Amino acid sequence: MGLRFHQLSRIESSGAGSQFRLVTRTPAEDGEDLHAWMLRMLSAHRCDLGLYVGEAGVIIADEDQVDADLWLAWDGVAAFSTTG
Repeated sequence: MGLRFHQLSRIESSGAGSQFRLVTRTPAEDGEDLHAWMLRMLSAHRCDLGLYVGEAGVIIADEDQVDADLWLAWDGVAAFSTTG
């Protein structure tokens, strides 16, 4: 089994399309919920209004294998998601 990670990115759109800007990436702590981790990181990094995606996965043979993702709209105080 490889190293587990959580990653938070902001989705930014422009005339050229959408891009994902990395906010933070950390090793995942045992049993830490992706939603709770995202809310903690959004607050810690003082993220402002935007659409964010969090990913949880494992690194195997130098490749990310994502096994969960969560998309959140963040207003600087609260998050709204369409997934559970």
